[in-house]
Amino acid sequence: MTPPVPETELTLPDPMRAEVGRRRLIQYTASGLAVVAAGPMLAACSSGSSSTGSSGATPSGTPKRGGTLKLGGQGGATTDTLDAHNPLTNTDNARVPQLYDALVRLDNKAETQLVLATSITPNANATEWTIVIRSGVVTHKGKPFTAKDVLFTFNRIVKNKFSGAIALGPVDLPNSKVVNDTTLLLKYKSPYAILVDALSLYFISMVPEGYDPKSPDGTGPFKYQSFTPGVQSTFVRNENYWQTGKPYLDAVVTTNIADETTQVNALQSGQVNVINFLSASSVAALKGAGKQVNVSQTGSWGPFTMRMDTKPYSNAKVRQALRLIVDRPQMLKQVFGGYGTIGNDVFGIKDPLYNTSLPQRVQDIPQAKSLLQSAGFAGLTVDLITTPNAPGQIQAAQVFATQAKAAGVNVKITNQNPTDYFAKSYLKVPFSQDYWPTQPYLVAAGQATVNGGPPGGAPYNATFQNIPAYNQAYASAIAEVDDTKRKALVWQMQQIEYDQGGNIIPYFFPTIDAFDSSVKGVLPTATGLSPGNFDYANFWIE
Repeated sequence: MTPPVPETELTLPDPMRAEVGRRRLIQYTASGLAVVAAGPMLAACSSGSSSTGSSGATPSGTPKRGGTLKLGGQGGATTDTLDAHNPLTNTDNARVPQLYDALVRLDNKAETQLVLATSITPNANATEWTIVIRSGVVTHKGKPFTAKDVLFTFNRIVKNKFSGAIALGPVDLPNSKVVNDTTLLLKYKSPYAILVDALSLYFISMVPEGYDPKSPDGTGPFKYQSFTPGVQSTFVRNENYWQTGKPYLDAVVTTNIADETTQVNALQSGQVNVINFLSASSVAALKGAGKQVNVSQTGSWGPFTMRMDTKPYSNAKVRQALRLIVDRPQMLKQVFGGYGTIGNDVFGIKDPLYNTSLPQRVQDIPQAKSLLQSAGFAGLTVDLITTPNAPGQIQAAQVFATQAKAAGVNVKITNQNPTDYFAKSYLKVPFSQDYWPTQPYLVAAGQATVNGGPPGGAPYNATFQNIPAYNQAYASAIAEVDDTKRKALVWQMQQIEYDQGGNIIPYFFPTIDAFDSSVKGVLPTATGLSPGNFDYANFWIE
C-alpha cells in the first residue's frame, strides 16, 4: 500500500488569529497541503476534493493496516445509545465518531475543519447558507450519501428536539431545499452567523434518510457489528470509507469501565490497549509500566453547577461566596498535578473571543463569609452530587469540600455511579458537577447557559441560568456578521456570567490518554475529546 501524503498545516501566529476571529478560510490543495488563511468571521469555508478531514497532524512512522483498538472507555452507563444525535455518556461520545461523520469538526488545535462538506458559504447577512458536500460518499449499507441526507439529518435533529437543534439556530427547514445531489441551500428565519462553528459539534453527525439507531448506518470509518448498552460495542472497518486507504484498524472494541483504577489495571494487564479521561495520579505509574501517556492542554471545563432557580443558589451572594471559597491553584495541583489551566468562572478559553479583561478570581475566605452572612446563610450546609464521569471529578469534589470548611460551609458529597446519576440527578439536583469538551463560546452558550434549563432552554443548562440581558446579548451575537460587534457582545455575556452566573469553573482540565506502545496516531488535542480527538480513521497498530 502506498502511504498517504503527509499533511502540513500552516497557521497564523496566535495574536493575529485572535484579531481576525475564529473563522478561517480553509483550503486543501491536491498536494495534500492544508492552508489556513486569515479571513473575516463570516468567510466561507471551502476545500477541494482531496481533503482528508484528518486532524492536521501526522503520527510518526508509516501507518499499517490491521489490528483491533481496544478502548477502555470511562463514564458509560446502561443508558448508552448509538443514536448519532442523542449521546449522553462519555462512551456514547466516543462511539459516535466511529460510526458517523460530521460536515465540520474541530481539529487538534480546536479550529474548524471541513469533513463531509467541501464548502459552507453564507449570503451577505447570513440568512442563507449553501452547503456543498463530497460526491461519491456511500454509507455502510451501500447507499449514496447526498444533500437529501443532510437535510434529513437536520430535520431529524429539530423534529426530535435533540440538543443539536439549539446549535442549528433559527433554521427554516421547510423553505430550505436540495439543489442537487451535492448541494443544499439552508435557509434561516433570521441571520445566523455562527453556523460553521455550530456544525463542529460531534452530535450533529450525518445520517442517511430512514436512519434507525437500532440498526445504525453512517458514513464513518467503522460500521456496526454488535452493541450491548452499558457493556461493550464492536465496530469493524468500513471498507468503502471515502478517505482512501483508511481506516487502518480492522476494528474498534469499546468497553465501558466504571473507574480509573480499573481502567489502569485493564491497560497494564493487556485487556485494553488505550484508556481515556485519566487524572494525573495515574501518569507516573503508567509511564513506569512502559505505557505511552498524552497530556493535552484543552479548553474543556469541569464546572460545579448551582441551580439558580433553587435556594440557596438563587441568591447571587451565595453563588459568589462559593466561587470565592475555591483555591484554584491548589485544586489544580491536587487534582491534576498542576496540569491544566486555572479557570475564572467563564468558559470558552480557547476561543479568541474569550474575555481576557476579567480579573482573575482568587480565594477570599473573609469575603465569602461576609457574603454568606449578608445573605442569611452563615454556616451553610450543601449537598454536592457527583459521579466519576469526567477527569478528576471526584477528587475535585473532595478538594472543594475541604476548602469550604474554612468559610464555615459544610459540603456533603454523594458519589453516584453514572447510571444512577444520569437517571436521577443530572439536570435535576441543586448542586452538582458537569463537564464540557472544548467548544466555540457561542456554541457552548447555546447548549449550556441561555434561556433557562430544559425543557425549552439550553438543553444542558444545569444551572438553569435565565438572565434576560445575557439571553438578549446571545441572540444579538449569533446574528451579528461583524467581528468587532460580535466580540463586544460576547464580552458582555461573559461579564454577566462572571458577575451573576451559576457555574463555578475552577479549571480547564487536561485530557490524559494512555495507551500501549503499539498504538499509534493518538495525538495530543486541544478539543478535550479523549482519546486523541476521536480521530479513529488515523489510529493504527504497529
